Amino acid sequence: MDKVFTLTAGRMVRIIIVVAALLLTAVRGWGKDNFVMSGRLDGVDKDVLLIEYISFEPDRKMVRKRVPVRDGYFEFSASLKNAWLARIRLKSVPEKDNKGFSIFLVPDETLVLRGDLRREQELYKVKVGGSEYYEDLANVREFVRPFQEELAAAVMEYNDGLASGGDRVALLRGRQKSEQQINDRYRAVREAYVMSHPESEAAYSLVQLDDRWGIAAIENLEPEVRDGRFGCKIAQDLKVMQLMSLQRMAAKNRPAALLAQGRQMPPFRLRKPEGGTFPSDSLIGKYTVIDFWGSWCIWCIRGIPRMKKCHERYADRLNIVSIACSDTEEGWRSALKKNRMPWTQVISDDRTVEAAYNVKAYPTKVVIDPDGVVLRSFRGEGEDFYDYLEELLGD
Repeated sequence: MDKVFTLTAGRMVRIIIVVAALLLTAVRGWGKDNFVMSGRLDGVDKDVLLIEYISFEPDRKMVRKRVPVRDGYFEFSASLKNAWLARIRLKSVPEKDNKGFSIFLVPDETLVLRGDLRREQELYKVKVGGSEYYEDLANVREFVRPFQEELAAAVMEYNDGLASGGDRVALLRGRQKSEQQINDRYRAVREAYVMSHPESEAAYSLVQLDDRWGIAAIENLEPEVRDGRFGCKIAQDLKVMQLMSLQRMAAKNRPAALLAQGRQMPPFRLRKPEGGTFPSDSLIGKYTVIDFWGSWCIWCIRGIPRMKKCHERYADRLNIVSIACSDTEEGWRSALKKNRMPWTQVISDDRTVEAAYNVKAYPTKVVIDPDGVVLRSFRGEGEDFYDYLEELLGD
């Protein structure tokens, strides 16, 4: 009996050790992934959710994840040290029709998404929930949603007008006027909300890269927010807006007419990655796109595949010159190596070219004719630029 008892006890000890090891492994596994996102997507049977964000943990890199969706359900987890702004979209929807649903991925939080990611009428019908941060964020999003609905309605009115055969230029001017009025009111409301909620991490989601009020809004945040898990992203935003502010001041000393249609392009001579400089007067003879961008600019990076297609299609008639702005040497060269842009690459070291071209947003693309005369400029990554190139150079 003693022998049987001793053997049974030994087995029990071994079982306890194995269970403890499994529990320890599980606990360690849980500790690795401190962010969880799950949800139920309407109108989706089988698809892939594409998630991408720029991380600085420890170095700057673009993180891309593919998450399977089955019967509308998905789940994703990650190990995060800081909060990063992510873009989420369905693989089945072409990127040109769906720029992506933007939301912060936050360490030690759980995000639940429910709704439609197919972007009906320019506005996602998605409900945000989960842990405390995302519940707060849901309230913030609901607060500003009326302005987003107004902007979506302006786009739909423009699209409906085009479909009915309306004048493209007149419709575009009407849309731009409406959007400007809406955005002016929207900005005032965002600014007031952020300034009155300095303790709220969720309120920070309303801060956009606008140095006219964004710098003051960030400086008004409580230290716990400014230096906490959003601290790295906030520091990056602050750096960009401070550079924008410097460029704005520099631009005051340059006549805006330099960029007006029909004027000669401002000359420049900028440094190339392989050494030496590139002179702008070598562009005469072909149409030219001058692309102001930065390795830190997510919309600039997203536009590179479309720019590659333009380069391939119009190579015999079009020069493209990409000017890296407010960039570090390391960041610039790393982006060039990773994205392999087969056209002229230069870097602006002192921001004088940006001031000369009145660059106030990124990306900015300026179209020049073969005689060096400015035709049009475009701010942001939008379809209007590619539509214009099609009209100008299409077969």
